[in-house]
Amino acid sequence: MTEPAASGGLVDPEIALQRQIETLGQRFPDVDHAELSTRVHEAYERLKAEATVDAHLVAMTEKQVTEDLRSDGETVHVRSDDAV
Repeated sequence: MTEPAASGGLVDPEIALQRQIETLGQRFPDVDHAELSTRVHEAYERLKAEATVDAHLVAMTEKQVTEDLRSDGETVHVRSDDAV
């Protein structure tokens, strides 16, 4: 996805967070979409408040939410292209 030159080439964080919510929804299909959205936005805001550089906040947010979900006992579902 490309952004207008006036945006400095940066992707809108909300669009990027929505993508992360969708990705996490595929990896954690048993977790409610609203809960994923809440977790992603809260983690992003928490990381953003402490960040001095925000270039990797969305990736760090996904990692943090994934770790939190796994710590809470959620199972990661990984799509496999290998036929069994």
